[in-house]
Amino acid sequence: MEIIVILFLLVFCSVLIYLVKNSLNKIEFYEKFINDRRQRYERLLNTIREIDSKELFEKDDDVGAVFTQIKEEIESFENILD
Repeated sequence: MEIIVILFLLVFCSVLIYLVKNSLNKIEFYEKFINDRRQRYERLLNTIREIDSKELFEKDDDVGAVFTQIKEEIESFENILD
């Protein structure tokens, strides 16, 4: 009887270890993915700001409205990831 209980506990602990390890691997993967996305959005926003460093697009009526919407959308992603 004691051997059965010990075997059951051993199997149970093994399953728990596997589940925890698997969960940690997934968390690390998604954390890396999120950090990668954050860096890409930041580079994109910086690139857009560099392109329009003289604010030629942003000040234009038609193009400026679209440019501002694009910039705000990218900034909203930046806020979500923070």
